[in-house]
Amino acid sequence: MNESKKFRQLALRMKLRRWIVTVLIAVIVVLVAIPVTYKLTQMRAAKVSTEIMRDMEMNDQLISPNIEVSDQYLGNTSVLGGQVISHRYKEIEGYRVPWSAVTRDYSWLTGGSRSLSNATDQNEASLYDRETEQKIPMFFNQRATRPNLKATHDLTKIAQAKNAVVEIALTFDRPLTYQQVQAKLPAGLHSQWYWIGVSGTADPTAMDNNLLGLSVKDKIKHHRLPERLTQDDYRSFYQGLKYAASHTSNIVFDDFSLYKYAGQYARRYSTANRAKFAGVIVTGNSEDFRSLSKANWIYASSAGFFKQRTAIK
Repeated sequence: MNESKKFRQLALRMKLRRWIVTVLIAVIVVLVAIPVTYKLTQMRAAKVSTEIMRDMEMNDQLISPNIEVSDQYLGNTSVLGGQVISHRYKEIEGYRVPWSAVTRDYSWLTGGSRSLSNATDQNEASLYDRETEQKIPMFFNQRATRPNLKATHDLTKIAQAKNAVVEIALTFDRPLTYQQVQAKLPAGLHSQWYWIGVSGTADPTAMDNNLLGLSVKDKIKHHRLPERLTQDDYRSFYQGLKYAASHTSNIVFDDFSLYKYAGQYARRYSTANRAKFAGVIVTGNSEDFRSLSKANWIYASSAGFFKQRTAIK
């Protein structure tokens, strides 16, 4: 064998060895990179889904009028992401009322969706939950220049009804404290959710039922006297308002910034005894609403859930 042929064989062996080494390095890199990449993408997805859950919890606490939450969990998960799902309902005088679920997509690649929680349909006079088509009790702003819906006065109709269970939103003629409202409500009626109002000429009927307010259902569930709103009751709501004000994902309707107003309200009313509200959602039997039909402190009234009483709830 001449020197030239030996050299070609040696070069071929070296080239083959380099290819084998290169392939082995590539395989090792891939084997290491796949789990590391998967771990990083799942960490990113977990961060996004956690942010969405916190955002949904904030909405449940602040902008879901008289709506309660059954659960919150991750569903339809995949390598790319999944969904945060929350089922909701209303509890009205012992009757369980279905309400629209909230579903938000998330992905490690694109982040999370920013859909609103309370999409609505409407006719000429009313709003309805888009998924269940349950009627929504509405609030109104006296200063709205061109309201989406005109103020309604359903108390007169409710007062004439018999043997019915009712949910109704009362918009006050002027802001009232919790104690003032309790003093004005007849026995037998239960205040459930207090609306903090809007600023300027903002129209609450054009906000897809995304209204800022305070739930007092826990006081009723735990059989605590509802005549007094304590600072402990108010604290989590107040902290929620401050968090919403600093939140980067704002909700704006025309020129009205929902979370900006939350911050303004928190700065104005830092304690429970000073807080004033623009309206309240009340539930009870239709007969107990009769004394309110001519109350001069009520600007508007809008019925939501209405059902004839039955022995079985």
